[in-house]
Amino acid sequence: HGKTRKKIARASCCVVQYLTSIVFISGTKKQREHAKEYLKWLLEQLEGPIHIDIKGRDDATILEVPLECIGYVTGNRRETLGLVEETFGALTFFL
Repeated sequence: HGKTRKKIARASCCVVQYLTSIVFISGTKKQREHAKEYLKWLLEQLEGPIHIDIKGRDDATILEVPLECIGYVTGNRRETLGLVEETFGALTFFL
């Protein structure tokens, strides 16, 4: 399947492939930098909440979602959020 790999590839406009524990990333320097950052953020998120500084970034936006709306935004088993990611080639994180 590789859904996460495909999301990173689509969001960064890179080719991303895994070979055991090694990740191969192909694209322009900026695309590769974005892909590495996205992967880093995904791995950090496994440990707990993360902080992303978006100052000067053209690839990130922070949207504040009221607590009472989180279930609506994410959907059942993250289905709605996954659809947004797929439709727009985005990665989404809860900060």
